Amino acid sequence: MLKRLTFATVAVLLALPALASAKDLAGRFGIGYFNTDAPVGLRYWFSPKVGVDLGIGYELTDLGSQNANNFWLEVGIPYVVLGDDRANFFIRPGIQYAMLDDRAYGLLGVDDTWNVLTFTIAPGAEVFFGDHFSLEASHGFGVRYTMLPDAYSAPSSPTGGEDTLLDAATFGRGTTELGFHFYF
Repeated sequence: MLKRLTFATVAVLLALPALASAKDLAGRFGIGYFNTDAPVGLRYWFSPKVGVDLGIGYELTDLGSQNANNFWLEVGIPYVVLGDDRANFFIRPGIQYAMLDDRAYGLLGVDDTWNVLTFTIAPGAEVFFGDHFSLEASHGFGVRYTMLPDAYSAPSSPTGGEDTLLDAATFGRGTTELGFHFYF
């Protein structure tokens, strides 16, 4: 009984995306963003169901006599599960790389960088206002792998000598972090 129910559930989940008729954006580019860390972004739709996002972010922090530079690069693959002409419900796996200056983001203030890799999976909705503009919100789960500067490998450092950290958390991008795209 349980095997039949599992099989039926999997069959419905696999067939549902094929039956949905998403807004046909195949071959179109959109400028905008999905992630506020990497807000300068592009989205390209390969088909009505599958696209790719690319976003970059940069921050220059004035530290008085010197500057700290921080950089983000984010890539995601939105996959439309359900959609119509006004809205798409999507699942979006993504990966983000960040290079963060310890003087701006760290605890020790050393002239070195943190390298942060974040993997996310985010269900979300993109709502269309006409043929060119959309707003979107999402939530999801992420795993972050942080490679710390060498100064953190000392046993007396705030991390107790660890040189890498692994974190997992949920996130939400809603009314204060709505993404948008303008399509051409």
